[in-house]
Amino acid sequence: MAIPKLTITRHDGTELVVTPNLFDTFAFEKYLKSNPRLGSLQENTLKLQAFRAWHAAAQRLSLISQTWEEFTTGPEAALQVVQTEPEDEDELQVAGLGLGTNPDQ
Repeated sequence: MAIPKLTITRHDGTELVVTPNLFDTFAFEKYLKSNPRLGSLQENTLKLQAFRAWHAAAQRLSLISQTWEEFTTGPEAALQVVQTEPEDEDELQVAGLGLGTNPDQ
Protein backbone atom coordinates (compact mmCIF):
# COMPACT_ATOMS: atom_id res chain seq x y z
CA MET A 1 0.00 0.00 0.00
CA ALA A 2 1.41 3.36 -1.00
CA ILE A 3 1.49 6.16 1.54
CA PRO A 4 -0.43 9.33 0.59
CA LYS A 5 1.57 12.51 0.20
CA LEU A 6 0.55 16.11 0.83
CA THR A 7 1.45 18.83 -1.66
CA ILE A 8 1.76 22.31 -0.19
CA THR A 9 1.35 25.20 -2.62
CA ARG A 10 3.17 28.12 -1.06
CA HIS A 11 2.29 31.81 -1.39
CA ASP A 12 4.77 32.23 -4.26
CA GLY A 13 3.43 29.24 -6.21
CA THR A 14 6.24 26.86 -5.33
CA GLU A 15 5.26 23.40 -4.18
CA LEU A 16 6.56 21.16 -1.43
CA VAL A 17 5.64 17.49 -1.20
CA VAL A 18 5.72 15.87 2.22
CA THR A 19 4.71 12.52 3.61
CA PRO A 20 3.05 13.05 6.97
CA ASN A 21 3.40 10.37 9.61
CA LEU A 22 1.75 9.46 12.88
CA PHE A 23 3.98 11.92 14.77
CA ASP A 24 2.48 14.79 12.74
CA THR A 25 -1.04 13.60 13.52
CA PHE A 26 -0.31 13.31 17.26
CA ALA A 27 1.17 16.82 17.17
CA PHE A 28 -2.18 18.15 15.94
CA GLU A 29 -3.99 16.37 18.75
CA LYS A 30 -1.54 17.86 21.26
CA TYR A 31 -1.99 21.32 19.70
CA LEU A 32 -5.76 21.09 20.12
CA LYS A 33 -5.47 19.90 23.72
CA SER A 34 -3.17 22.79 24.59
CA ASN A 35 -5.58 25.28 22.93
CA PRO A 36 -9.03 24.28 24.24
CA ARG A 37 -10.59 27.45 22.82
CA LEU A 38 -10.21 25.84 19.36
CA GLY A 39 -12.63 23.05 20.21
CA SER A 40 -12.53 19.33 19.60
CA LEU A 41 -10.92 17.30 16.85
CA GLN A 42 -14.36 16.87 15.26
CA GLU A 43 -14.66 20.65 15.04
CA ASN A 44 -11.23 20.96 13.41
CA THR A 45 -11.19 18.22 10.78
CA LEU A 46 -10.52 20.72 7.98
CA LYS A 47 -7.38 21.93 9.77
CA LEU A 48 -5.97 18.45 10.32
CA GLN A 49 -4.54 17.96 6.82
CA ALA A 50 -3.01 21.44 6.69
CA PHE A 51 -1.50 21.04 10.16
CA ARG A 52 -0.01 17.65 9.29
CA ALA A 53 1.54 19.14 6.14
CA TRP A 54 2.91 22.15 8.05
CA HIS A 55 4.22 20.01 10.90
CA ALA A 56 5.98 17.63 8.52
CA ALA A 57 7.53 20.49 6.51
CA ALA A 58 8.39 22.91 9.33
CA GLN A 59 8.88 20.91 12.48
CA ARG A 60 10.02 17.47 11.38
CA LEU A 61 11.83 18.06 8.08
CA SER A 62 12.88 21.75 8.44
CA LEU A 63 11.86 22.53 4.85
CA ILE A 64 10.20 25.80 5.88
CA SER A 65 10.67 28.12 8.84
CA GLN A 66 7.10 29.38 9.21
CA THR A 67 5.09 29.07 12.38
CA TRP A 68 1.63 27.53 12.17
CA GLU A 69 0.12 31.02 12.28
CA GLU A 70 2.37 32.26 9.45
CA PHE A 71 1.59 29.12 7.43
CA THR A 72 -2.16 29.74 7.68
CA THR A 73 -2.53 33.54 7.80
CA GLY A 74 -0.93 36.63 6.37
CA PRO A 75 0.77 37.46 3.08
CA GLU A 76 3.02 34.38 3.06
CA ALA A 77 0.36 31.84 4.02
CA ALA A 78 0.12 28.63 2.04
CA LEU A 79 -2.41 28.73 -0.77
CA GLN A 80 -3.49 25.11 -0.47
CA VAL A 81 -2.66 21.64 0.79
CA VAL A 82 -3.76 18.75 -1.39
CA GLN A 83 -3.49 15.04 -0.72
CA THR A 84 -2.27 12.91 -3.60
CA GLU A 85 -2.52 9.17 -3.74
CA PRO A 86 0.68 7.81 -5.30
CA GLU A 87 0.37 4.98 -7.74
CA ASP A 88 0.77 1.66 -6.01
CA GLU A 89 4.03 0.32 -7.41
CA ASP A 90 3.70 -2.92 -5.48
CA GLU A 91 0.65 -4.17 -7.36
CA LEU A 92 0.97 -7.67 -8.71
CA GLN A 93 1.26 -7.58 -12.48
CA VAL A 94 1.03 -10.63 -14.67
CA ALA A 95 2.37 -10.45 -18.22
CA GLY A 96 -0.38 -10.94 -20.80
CA LEU A 97 -3.26 -10.02 -18.51
CA GLY A 98 -5.02 -6.70 -18.38
CA LEU A 99 -7.18 -4.51 -20.55
CA GLY A 100 -8.28 -6.16 -23.76
CA THR A 101 -7.52 -9.68 -22.56
CA ASN A 102 -10.25 -12.22 -23.17
CA PRO A 103 -11.28 -13.51 -19.72
CA ASP A 104 -11.97 -16.95 -21.19
CA GLN A 105 -8.33 -17.48 -22.16
